[in-house]
Amino acid sequence: MLSPAKINLGLEIPYKRPDGFHEIRSVFLRLNWGDDIQIEPISPGSFELVSDNQIILEKRRLYDDVSEKGDLSKNILFKTFSKIRAHYRELPGVRIHLTKKIPPAAGLGGGSTNAASLFSFYFGLGPEFHSDHIFKLAAEIGADVPFFLSENHCLVSGKGEILKDIEVHPGQGILALTPQVLSTAEMYAGLKKPLQADPPSKRWISLGNDVEFSLKEGNWAALREKLVNDFEPLAFQKFPQLGKLKESFLANGASYSSLTGSGSCVYGLVQGLEIREELLAKMQTEFPDLTFVSFNY
Repeated sequence: MLSPAKINLGLEIPYKRPDGFHEIRSVFLRLNWGDDIQIEPISPGSFELVSDNQIILEKRRLYDDVSEKGDLSKNILFKTFSKIRAHYRELPGVRIHLTKKIPPAAGLGGGSTNAASLFSFYFGLGPEFHSDHIFKLAAEIGADVPFFLSENHCLVSGKGEILKDIEVHPGQGILALTPQVLSTAEMYAGLKKPLQADPPSKRWISLGNDVEFSLKEGNWAALREKLVNDFEPLAFQKFPQLGKLKESFLANGASYSSLTGSGSCVYGLVQGLEIREELLAKMQTEFPDLTFVSFNY
């Protein structure tokens, strides 16, 4: 079963909320690339994880440190299992085989998508899968987990729990799996957003409507003028190569390019498989030390 990665089209952080979280406004796209996960039931209360770590070399240890080879108590799958079992003790234990491809510290939702896969295993065929209780449990694991419980692309707001399904014209892209590590907590702190609790602005409502229309039409180039990722200035200042990656994606034929999440991965979107292959060849020539992944959405 695919545990898919996501990318952000734009990521605005207008303010810090009284509950300590940051308000976000973004478009989340599900990719057809990610981790492979197989889950089977075992005796109640038991948790087993077997990992095949295929993450890029520079970030491989970040996952090993929280896998069965390191401190398993810090692994998001174990945390998810523990939380679910605290509410549903009658459920079986699990043996999980995870082929890990999504790197940590990437902005791709690699931990959250694994957690959602476990929720889907336990509740996906039951009537309570889309219940408020399951949704709340998922949000307690991580702000991005509820998105991965959906099968759709979404306009996302709140701390990540307010989701609106959107129609997106099918497209293609290339993802640069970068070795740089950007701490999510440090990136949010670096934004220095004021503490407030304003409702969504009229600008965001209007912008959301414009973005939805462009996505439905597949007009990726128009999104350049409408969407921004607030983390890009911080990320590009700390690691200038990330900014060069974005510039190169656009210069070599991408219709849209951005940092995803708080980083550090950068992607480019195109219109057509032939254009994507040409872009991939150019990027591999320009950045021979980087790993690139082709995807659809």
